Amino acid sequence: MLQRVDAHLWIAGDPLRVFGIELGRRMTVIALPDGSLFVHSPWEMTPERKRRLLDLGQVRYIVAPGRFHDLYLEQALEAFPQAELHAIPSIFRRFSSRPGAFPLPDRAVSPWGDAIDQHAFRAGPFHSETVFFHRESRSLLPADLCFRLEGRGPMTRLAGHGFGVHQRFSPTRDIRLWTLGQRRLLRASVERVLEWPFERIVPAHGEMIRENGREVFEAAFGWVSGST
Repeated sequence: MLQRVDAHLWIAGDPLRVFGIELGRRMTVIALPDGSLFVHSPWEMTPERKRRLLDLGQVRYIVAPGRFHDLYLEQALEAFPQAELHAIPSIFRRFSSRPGAFPLPDRAVSPWGDAIDQHAFRAGPFHSETVFFHRESRSLLPADLCFRLEGRGPMTRLAGHGFGVHQRFSPTRDIRLWTLGQRRLLRASVERVLEWPFERIVPAHGEMIRENGREVFEAAFGWVSGST
């Protein structure tokens, strides 16, 4: 089911377990000023979920923001064939022959540009994702860039500690490795995101940060500030 988080923002959470690690997954839906819907990181499109989306408005934009956020993409496009697809370049290439498919640029594009800003976050050669900011709800939407795991299962705790995200909001530790020699680019992306006055963080995985999101994000990337 879709859960309302703000006046024009909803989320739908599903379980996701990978090798015993309880990641969870989250689809975010934003109603734009013209009444159309922006669907971020679509997950399984059950009949009930499709009906609920149709009740909210017309799904006009389906967004694949990260490398591993295409599992149910074809299902969403089949459910809403009139929708445009906006995806990071590596996913866009698979759908480039589809009418209404577009690669995500670094900055917001019309017609959602007045409601949602975006940035192609630079976190090394093996991490590609576009981060969004919904102005009205003051919500930041990352995909896999950073999150917090709260699961109590042994594999979840082990992986959470290993990646540095167990009960703490943070980028995974491997990003430090992949960005060696590229810290200036990473710092520029962090600074770009911190220009946005967000309060809430709605990641695609893990727990949602409901308040003081900008301060939490800044602390999570504090190690970048002094890097060269």
